[in-house]
Amino acid sequence: MNNGGLNMEPIFISAAILLAALLVVSYYVTNGVGTMGAPLRQFALFLLVKAPVGLVDLFKDEPGSGSRTWIKFGTGWFILTVISGFIAIWHNYDPTALDSLASIGWSYDDGSAIADFTSAVMLISFTYLLIGGCLVAVARTGNNRLASEASASMVAVLYTAALSFNLILIPIIFKFADFADEQTIRDLISLLVNYVVSSLFFTALLMNVLATYSQRDDGTTSVTAWFLIMAIVAKLIASMYHVLGEATDNTQMVWMSQRVLESWIPLALMFGLAYHVIPHAAKAPIWSGSLLNANMVLLFLTVPPFFMTSADAGELLQNVGALLLTFSLLPLFAGSVNLLATASANSSGVLKNPGALSATLAMFLLPIFAIGSYFTAMDTFTGTDQMLTMSSTIDDGFMYTVGGLMMLSAIFSSYPLAAGNKLAEPSRANMSVWFMMLGGLTATITMLIGDFTEQAVLDSGVEDVVASTSGFYLVAAAMFYLVPISAILATLVLIRTSTSSQKITEVGSKISDVATYTLVEGTNTTIQQLLGRGVGVNTTLVVGDSTQDDGGSTVIAVSATLHNDEVTEFPEAESFEEVIEESKGPAKELMMLGDYLKNSGQTVFEFFKSIDLDDSGSIDGFEFQQALANSDVGEFPPWEVDKLVAAIDLDSDGKINLPELDIALAKIAAAYASPEAEAVESQPSDEMSKSDLGKLKKAELVSIAKAKGVAETGTKADLIAAILGE
Repeated sequence: MNNGGLNMEPIFISAAILLAALLVVSYYVTNGVGTMGAPLRQFALFLLVKAPVGLVDLFKDEPGSGSRTWIKFGTGWFILTVISGFIAIWHNYDPTALDSLASIGWSYDDGSAIADFTSAVMLISFTYLLIGGCLVAVARTGNNRLASEASASMVAVLYTAALSFNLILIPIIFKFADFADEQTIRDLISLLVNYVVSSLFFTALLMNVLATYSQRDDGTTSVTAWFLIMAIVAKLIASMYHVLGEATDNTQMVWMSQRVLESWIPLALMFGLAYHVIPHAAKAPIWSGSLLNANMVLLFLTVPPFFMTSADAGELLQNVGALLLTFSLLPLFAGSVNLLATASANSSGVLKNPGALSATLAMFLLPIFAIGSYFTAMDTFTGTDQMLTMSSTIDDGFMYTVGGLMMLSAIFSSYPLAAGNKLAEPSRANMSVWFMMLGGLTATITMLIGDFTEQAVLDSGVEDVVASTSGFYLVAAAMFYLVPISAILATLVLIRTSTSSQKITEVGSKISDVATYTLVEGTNTTIQQLLGRGVGVNTTLVVGDSTQDDGGSTVIAVSATLHNDEVTEFPEAESFEEVIEESKGPAKELMMLGDYLKNSGQTVFEFFKSIDLDDSGSIDGFEFQQALANSDVGEFPPWEVDKLVAAIDLDSDGKINLPELDIALAKIAAAYASPEAEAVESQPSDEMSKSDLGKLKKAELVSIAKAKGVAETGTKADLIAAILGE
């Protein structure tokens, strides 16, 4: 190909169009489209719900079903690719290992066919699992469901059908049929399936994501949704570039398309999922906004090093490409450091969460693979090709190790959220994570040593290459065996999670330390709410008068008519509604907190001191979130914790002080007038010393005195004396 200036124009033009499109989409995704938003959303919903007519109606439209379908199909492709990968590595050790399959008409020549199949299936499984995980995050920005769950499921099924036809059915057909120009026909079918048909599916998916994301609260932006939308838009444009490049024989446009499809999109999906999983598990905000911006912007302005091919271009383009290749390490390092720092804010919480642990390990290994891939990619990009085999090894290791860990993260973190069930068998999930990391990393390192040895032997021309490297490939195959085991374990965990009866919304365990629980007539409740108060399957329920037994039973107002279908947790009295309106607070959570304090024998003062981690005299949303998670109240996402804090925060400073918490619980206690509530109301201030009360403002002392029903006038000393009953 002529490397003159005119032939360099297509790639610059195509790159400019792609970046401009991403910039426009990013702007409108972030800022909205004004008055056109509602009509566009309605139009998108119409297409999603009605097209194709009759087919979409075959799929469930329940919350989370679309995400679950993507993750389930991705898991199936994942199993296929790890088995295929093991066979490919074993074939490197023993090229004759698959010769027995020749009897059924199957041959692998030099092993390139199985290698190509493995790479294709790996990218498919990766795309399925990470899109499924990202869809969960997008759904949580709206009404906790996609705009059309049925459409998302339909797209996943049809996409799998098209890919199966191209990768499995077509080779079988051509094995037993005789066509004059077999390779041309197969290339045409692959082009249509991989780029034309897939674009139709991803267009529907993009409409679904945008329609869902448009329902978010004003002024909010989801990092995960942004990465997902950018990835889908980039895929659609790159697919168009590939088709045009093949039709016009423009190799530069095809090269550009490959960089987007094989580098940009996988990395964008990785970061998109990681920015949802890790902060969610750490219960902490993203560590650095500056690093986040660098990660988001520079990723799409550089050329990532993974799966690099020769550019076949002139000196200018090679120089520009080399600079962009070098700068590509910046967003990768920025994203990794940012996410690792976020995870370090609550390392214990991350370690206890297999999905978050997997994503964190992936972010730790990403810079290592990026550096290795950079040197091999630079060799490939410039056309030197001295490290071509090593480049392929690093790229495959990157997908199986970093990509494999991110796929496990989607299975262990996103799927339970989509299913509404707690992760089953966390210990097995953790084992799967460590198997994936150890198997993928050790196999990659061993293969690289073998590749270096092979290159050295070839350059010397003295020894037999096979004899010198076979041991390395054998060890690599043995270590890689952990990867299929990891995938199988993950699949078992997914199946158990999908059939689990433990819901994420459940608070408490089936086994309870509450021996008896007294139910009194007057009001109604639900089983879930009883569980939230520590009641277990072994707890004895006593229906009768309001009593407090010696075993520390908890008393709650509930109807003795347990079969009543209409249940309300609290009395529908006017006084209660007035209290709720006055306190602006969610009564259920505060009542559950009061029950927890009673059951644990804590006063409000003791509880506050235990959660005031920095001893500042006030607690922020993160501290309160941690406290709720460690109590029987349960785990709440940051946005719900913010609402609860705002309900208790009387002075609107964004934090909760001791009087504010005391007042909120006292109001709830007064509203229910239950024995345990009264105990919670009366205890906190009694345990406070004069010195503790002396640190409070007079207004806060007045609020405490008012809640206790004592004198509210006088000096601070008078108020303290009245509160302490002196």
